[in-house]
Amino acid sequence: MSTPSTVIAPGQAHTVTIEKLTFGGSGLAHIGTLPVFVPDSIPGQNLEVVVTKMKGNYAEAKVKKVLRKAKDEINPRCPHAHDCGGCVWQNLSYDKQIDYKEDIVRETLAHLTPVDEAERKNLPGRVLKIIPSPQVFHYRNKMEFSFGYTAMRAEEQGGRRIYFDENPTIGFHKPGQWSTVFPITECHLYDEQLQMLLMTVRRFMEETRLPVYNPKTQKGMLRTLLLRRGVHTGEQMICFLLQARKKELEPLFQTFIRHFSGRPGLASLLVVEHMGLHDKPDFPKIHTLFGKQTITERLFDLQFEISPFSFFQTNTFGAEKLYRAIADAAELTMRDTVLDAYCGMGTIGQYLARFCQKVVGVESHPSAVEDALKSAGKNRIGNISFYKGKAEQVLHQQLKAGGKYAFNVIVVDPPRPGLHPRALEAVIDHKADKVVYVSCNTATFARDLGAFLKKGYELRTVQPVDLFPHTAHIETVALLQRK
Repeated sequence: MSTPSTVIAPGQAHTVTIEKLTFGGSGLAHIGTLPVFVPDSIPGQNLEVVVTKMKGNYAEAKVKKVLRKAKDEINPRCPHAHDCGGCVWQNLSYDKQIDYKEDIVRETLAHLTPVDEAERKNLPGRVLKIIPSPQVFHYRNKMEFSFGYTAMRAEEQGGRRIYFDENPTIGFHKPGQWSTVFPITECHLYDEQLQMLLMTVRRFMEETRLPVYNPKTQKGMLRTLLLRRGVHTGEQMICFLLQARKKELEPLFQTFIRHFSGRPGLASLLVVEHMGLHDKPDFPKIHTLFGKQTITERLFDLQFEISPFSFFQTNTFGAEKLYRAIADAAELTMRDTVLDAYCGMGTIGQYLARFCQKVVGVESHPSAVEDALKSAGKNRIGNISFYKGKAEQVLHQQLKAGGKYAFNVIVVDPPRPGLHPRALEAVIDHKADKVVYVSCNTATFARDLGAFLKKGYELRTVQPVDLFPHTAHIETVALLQRK
């Protein structure tokens, strides 16, 4: 039994009981008075854990053995649930998952927002009841798989390190194990039609025996598989990322076409040259072997052409819930001019355009802006325009405060790191009546929220939306009103 005076160090084993879930998904326990964060655990479990890191005023540990299950624990549907790391809460009922997510949003705002304690105390009361995902399983319209080997060993030969890889496969990298791939036979998160595509790709691997990429030696051809499906349209995309130039690939194109082109619903068969060291190519060279380079998907009455590397919400039905929450928070009128910063391919702005006078989108990725322009034309939306560039630059230059547009409402949907400091400054300088902050990272939202609160805004509501059942990810839609 640990006591407050126990000297705690990495490698030690301790018995703990998980008290609650925290931001990021780890369970919280205590060894004496020391907080300990334990991944892959849920409240109520009694565990034997091994301390992995000491971080000053807290520790991190990993589960060695489950001594007693939690009262709310259930059997996960997926046999890979605790192996691949993609859905660590699958042993919790969905009702409990969303209750914990709602609590995590409240606690994150209460503890991490950089304002005085009296003001922080009021923030959890602004959090609304979470909107659940319409689908609890099979909700993902996009999946990325890695080609690789189930095992890899190394030997020193003649002063050189030689790698031996075994059993080529396709699946996911386990957390922290990027040199090998855990083979996936089933997954209950992605669209059921994508499971059929994956089975077809497995047969293709077995029949063609094309060499699989080895990240240690940087040799091999098959690197990544990207699958997409339009939930409302049924259109499917198969996209291979291969380490090879066009000259090497051209003799193989007919092999790919022969294996895949007869599939019902297949609208896009692509091969992408990927010669870089990173997971994603910086300047992809895309070869369309069958169909078109995009699939079509609908949100509400809008159509969008999605290219292989477009950002599009992976939970289609959940995205519609999210966009309604954004519109509800904004409460737009036909007199409003809206800034849509970090707009991606313009899905949010195009939905909001029907409720206001004008929408102006800002996005840094050129291909996303191209997609946005095409879809706005296809959807016959005449009151939306787009600026290409980083938000922090565009908002200080072309769209600076007091310039071409007077924005009544500003919508921001930044990536996980939150708003760039200069973008945050520029948004505040516009002095819009309302700012709707859409966040996929409550911690960085809490950080940015502090700046808004200090500059004349008040937090009216925070609407959590669950787009990722069985994971720790949480989307929030916050309404900030200028005082």
